[in-house]
Amino acid sequence: MPSSSGCAVITGAASGIGRAISYALAKRNINLVLADIDEAGLRQSAAHIAEAAPSVRISIRKTDLSKAEQITALSEHAFAAFGQVDWLYNCAGTLVSGRSWELDEAQWAKVLDINLWAAIRTARAFVPRFIAQESGHIINIASLAGLLVGPWLAPYTVSKHGMVALSETMQQEFSALELPLKISIVCPGPVNTGICRDIVPAQDDPQVAGSNDFLRNMISAGMHPDELAEIVLAGVEADKFWIYPHAAILKPALRQRMETLLAVD
Repeated sequence: MPSSSGCAVITGAASGIGRAISYALAKRNINLVLADIDEAGLRQSAAHIAEAAPSVRISIRKTDLSKAEQITALSEHAFAAFGQVDWLYNCAGTLVSGRSWELDEAQWAKVLDINLWAAIRTARAFVPRFIAQESGHIINIASLAGLLVGPWLAPYTVSKHGMVALSETMQQEFSALELPLKISIVCPGPVNTGICRDIVPAQDDPQVAGSNDFLRNMISAGMHPDELAEIVLAGVEADKFWIYPHAAILKPALRQRMETLLAVD
C-alpha cells in the first residue's frame, strides 16, 4: 500500500466543486477530511472516492459552517485523526438572487455565512495550528464575482469580493510575519454544479427572472467540476496565489473594469 502524501480538509465536499476537488486529491493519494452540512452527500462522496482510491483514508464530518464551534470541532477532529493538516480547501458556496434592497436579512446572512464567514471561521480555527506545525496551505474558492460586479446577485458578489480581500490580506500578513504558510484564491467562471437549485423564481420581476434563467443556462453549460479540480490542484502544486480557471473570460472584463476605475478623475 503506498504511503499517504498528506491530508486535506475540504468544506462543501458533499457535492459540486468540493466533491470534485476531494476526488482529485484522492487520486494523488492524499488523505481527506470531508465536511458539509449534507451528511448523506458526504457519505456518497466518501463512497465514490473510496472506490477509486481504496488506499486513501477518509473521514467525514457533518459541519454547519455558520457555527463557529462546529468549525473549531472540525479542526480538532482533523488534527486528532491525522496528526497534521497540509491543505484547507474552502469550497462551500451558495447564492440567492433579487434586488439587493429587497432581499431580507436572512437571505443576506445565509450567503455571507457560507461564502465569507466560513472562510473567516476556518482561518481562525486552522491558522494557529498551521503556525504551530510550521506549514499549511489555504485554498479559497471564490468566483469571477469576486473581481467583477453585476446586478441581481448582491449577496453572492459581496461575499466573494470579501473572500478575495480576505485572501489578499492574509497573504500579506503571512509575508509580513515571515510565516511559512501559503494561500491561494481561485476565481472560476461558470461551473456545472447545483448552486442554482435554491434560487426562488422571481415571477413578479421579469429582469430578475430573466437573469435567473440566463444564470441557470450558463452554469449548466459550464466547466465540469472535475476539469476545474485539476486546474485548481495544478495551481496549488505550482504555489500560485491567483488561480484563474476561466482566464479568457476574466482578464478582458477585469482589464475593462480597471481602466474604468483608473479613468475617474
